[in-house]
Amino acid sequence: MKISRMFVNNREETPCKSAKIRYSADRRVAVTGSEGTGQYTLVSPGGIMYVPQGNEDAVVISTDGGRVCLGVKIPANDYHLSPGELALYSAGGASIILKNNGSVIINGHTMTFDES
Repeated sequence: MKISRMFVNNREETPCKSAKIRYSADRRVAVTGSEGTGQYTLVSPGGIMYVPQGNEDAVVISTDGGRVCLGVKIPANDYHLSPGELALYSAGGASIILKNNGSVIINGHTMTFDES
């Protein structure tokens, strides 16, 4: 038997659930989903902190340390992003968009930076 098959066949499933955020505060969210209501720790990429709004669709997974909220579903691509581009935005309308061509758009104002 191949080693890769041994790992795949013996691996436990990690269920991923969709839920609605009821409220969020202090790095935790309360969500309601198909398995009831629970309060979970928020996780995000290093260097990024956020507090999601209520009623957003959240993704919750089970880990060895308990369940965590990975984040919320991305809304429609209102920023017209191409693969590799990034948008940071807030509910109040603030936004920063990093484009593949090196430009940065902050609330609609385009800035370019010389690499020299």
